[in-house]
Amino acid sequence: MCCKGKKVFKGFALGTILGGVLGVLFAKKSGKETRKELGKKMEEIGEKAVDAKEKVFETAQKTAVKVKEIKDEVVKNVEEIKDVFKE
Repeated sequence: MCCKGKKVFKGFALGTILGGVLGVLFAKKSGKETRKELGKKMEEIGEKAVDAKEKVFETAQKTAVKVKEIKDEVVKNVEEIKDVFKE
């Protein structure tokens, strides 16, 4: 499951970069204008990548907390079952 997310992210990043390059190649603007626009696009891509990373990190943290809560509940239930069988 973790590998699928990496593949999706890599595909998204590659598609974004490829789209930007193709857009530059087929643009009907001067080189100066194109470089300026490309710089802006790269900045936007960078910001989106940072946002995506933060969302992934936040989701991972929430998942870790939930897994710990479930684990603690399972341990508690197992201990209660053990106590029942001891009696």
